[in-house]
Order: sequence, then C-alpha cells, then structure tokens
Amino acid sequence: MGNCNKYHGKCNNRKVICAVTMVIIIASIFAMIAPTLGYYRPVSIPPGMEGIHYLSPRNSSAPGEVELHVNSSIGLCFGKAKIRYNLSCVNITGVTFNTTVWDDPIGTGYAYPSPGIVSLTYAVWYGHLPPGDYPIANLTIECTGGAGTCCISDLIFIESWITNMTLGDIDIPSENGTVVCGKPTEETFTKDLYEGWNLISLPLTPSDNSASSVLASVWDNVSAVYKYNATSKQFERASTMDPGEGYFVYVTQNCTWTYNGTPYTSLSIELKRGLNMVGWLNCSEDITDALSSIAGDYWYVARWNAIEQKFEVYNPVAPPVFNDFTTMERGEGYFISMKSDRTLTESC
Repeated sequence: MGNCNKYHGKCNNRKVICAVTMVIIIASIFAMIAPTLGYYRPVSIPPGMEGIHYLSPRNSSAPGEVELHVNSSIGLCFGKAKIRYNLSCVNITGVTFNTTVWDDPIGTGYAYPSPGIVSLTYAVWYGHLPPGDYPIANLTIECTGGAGTCCISDLIFIESWITNMTLGDIDIPSENGTVVCGKPTEETFTKDLYEGWNLISLPLTPSDNSASSVLASVWDNVSAVYKYNATSKQFERASTMDPGEGYFVYVTQNCTWTYNGTPYTSLSIELKRGLNMVGWLNCSEDITDALSSIAGDYWYVARWNAIEQKFEVYNPVAPPVFNDFTTMERGEGYFISMKSDRTLTESC
C-alpha cells in the first residue's frame, strides 16, 4: 500500500511500507473515535460530492476559537483548506491541529498564515482514515478593530480539496462562515404594508423572533403569516420569523410595520430545485451581483407587488425591457426558481 506524503498537492513516489494489519488497526481506531473528537454539529455532504469542509460554529464572535472540520465519504489521507478573511476586522493568530486524528510526520499538519488568508494542510502518514467526519484544527481569532468597533468578517474558503491513496486530489465544496467583533448596534426598520398579502423579510435580527413580537406594531391588523417549505413544496403557518426567510403576511388594512434588531449582513441559504421563498440582507444590491453565487442555476426570481397584489418577475436571460425589477431590496421577500440544489451566499 502507498503512503500519502503530499505536501505540495501531488503524491510523491517515495516508497513507504505499510503493513495491511497496521492499516486495519489504525482505521478501526479512528472509526471509533472520529465522531466524538471536538465534534459540534454535523454538516451533510452535498449529493454527488466526496466531502465538505466546514467551520463549527459557523457563525461566531471574536476573540474566540472556531473549529475546522472535514466530512468525507472516501478514505482520507490528506487534505487542504484555504480561508480568506477581512484583516481590517479580524485576524487568525493561531492554529492548533487535532493531533489525535492527524499524524503528519512534520508536525501533525501545518498552516501558512499570510495577511488575510490562512492555508491549512493535514495528513495521516500510514494508510488512510475511513469515511467520516473529523476535526482538523482550532483557529484562534482576534479582533483587529479599535475598542468599541463593531464589524463582521466573512470566513470564505478559497481552496478546498482532499485525497486518498488511489483517487488523487478531489475538489470538494465548503461551507463559509462569519465572525463578529464587538456588539452590533440595534437599528429600526420601517416598511409600509398594504391591505391584502405582503411578501416581506427581516433585514434585522430581532431579539425575540416570535411572529407576534416581530409584527407587534401591526399585529392587530395581521390575520395570517405563512412561509414556504421548499422541500415539501407547501405553505406553512409561521409562528417565528428569522432573517433569510420570506414571509407572506396578510393585513386587513394599510399600516406601517416597525421593528428593531441588529443588521443581517451575511447569508448562506440552501436552495432546493424548484421554488424557494427567501429573504434578503440589510442592504440593496443589483440582482446580478446579489445572485452571483447561483448564476446560471436559476430560472427566474419573483417578488410580490403588494399595492397591485400581483407578482413581478426577473429573468436573467430576458432582455432588460422585459424585467420588472433589477434590484434585491431590504425588507422584501422573493421566490427563486432553481434548476438544481445550490447554496446562495452573499454579504453586504
């Protein structure tokens, strides 16, 4: 059996003798311990993929630590993840590899920090680990802004792959995260609602997400709140309301909705093939930029004109004159018709 000494992304030809019994023993040990070592939350491997890199927790605050994980459906002996972050907001000042899992001979993995980027590789020396979810390393994150500053940095994977002894390098997807420095200041959002149905979303994260609290300013006029389940393709009554979701709210007369919360500035939404009802961020953005992460994979986007009680549509391949809108607006909800399952990511 070959080894996996791949420090530059290509398996070398150095011969390492690995007894079959030793590989079986190592694999058996890791199969028993891997699910519990540093494990915070499971992230499923997308259909048709061999693995995924992700952070736990996905959304965190600094100063603090975030754990990098890999979930693999193949035998695993080597991998690499490169993460970009906003150096003016945060800095990754330390990397502590999980030495129980990874036994790279030059130090159980290694990291190359550079301004705004951290590049991490990890390996096992003999054989490979069985398929499973494994903690890779803890990343120590510090704030770089001044005292009293509040900022949010995306943690974006710009390189992500794994390999084993037979398949070579395999690019895998990754789940980006965010980190917050300081405490966001609450803001107030105001939107006119019109008699009948209104398709809305939450540009601010409320402290109390119950529908009665979020819609308290207009609750006497609200007769129904619905969300859309993209998996079952059914509308469901909503008792809670969260950013990233779209909601149909029926009001019995024209009124003005007001609520407070902290700005919702980064999203990552799992979209299903077919219709999805989503919310938007605390900013307005040109639709081609807003949906760049799913470009080419959606048929159309629809919003609801509450004044005229009818849908308006944007088609990415239609001539501009045929489109009813070209901007994603804060506070609006949208239907996105997807060609396949994808993840919508964007930030303000």
